[in-house]
Amino acid sequence: MQRYQALLFHDKISNFSNNLFLFMRVLKTHVAISILYFGIEFDEFNNTISSLLATLPTPNRTKLYEQDWLTFVYKLSGIANGSGDHQLLLLDRLTYPTYHFKAKHLFYDRPISSHNLDKFIDRLASGDGEITMIFLPWDGYLSTIPVDETAFPHRHFKFGIQFQVSSNDEQHEKEQMNWLNQVYLAVYNDSTKHSYVNYIDRDVPNWMNVYHHTHQQRLINIQH
Repeated sequence: MQRYQALLFHDKISNFSNNLFLFMRVLKTHVAISILYFGIEFDEFNNTISSLLATLPTPNRTKLYEQDWLTFVYKLSGIANGSGDHQLLLLDRLTYPTYHFKAKHLFYDRPISSHNLDKFIDRLASGDGEITMIFLPWDGYLSTIPVDETAFPHRHFKFGIQFQVSSNDEQHEKEQMNWLNQVYLAVYNDSTKHSYVNYIDRDVPNWMNVYHHTHQQRLINIQH
């Protein structure tokens, strides 16, 4: 995790192509780094992979997939069927499977301190269940769009983390939520204190400011 975030703050290494997207999933049992490439020039992809392998720890296992975009979308969504008949899936208008989860999110413009990373790992290891953390790089192409161009102001942060748990019942939900909050708070102080997810997190005081930052008053004026 330290090497991954160091990679994002290293200007020469992290100057990736706009065709490439890198994200890291952290679970209790393992860490998985996925590199998605949407271009057609494989020299660009191979050079990037070589650079990352030289920088990050040696992986225990690597996999390579080459897919058309529709296969990729359906497999990522979890609604692909064994036949690979995507036309049928489209005609049936299948949607995402329904399940209950809670997610929180934080943006960062500086690396998480070693002390807080250690605390984060200890709290992650202490729980019973599964929390998924997704570390998503930011900045890059996003920062080329002016902040005032859209309602979304968070364009210059370096990366974000989404914390997510799923629960089976009410008692399990309380335990999982407590665990989620402990992990979240371990790295909260190093964050920008800003966030953006696709629903309102009622645990966050003044969520309008946390989500919309400098655009909060503009959005209120538009609404009224």
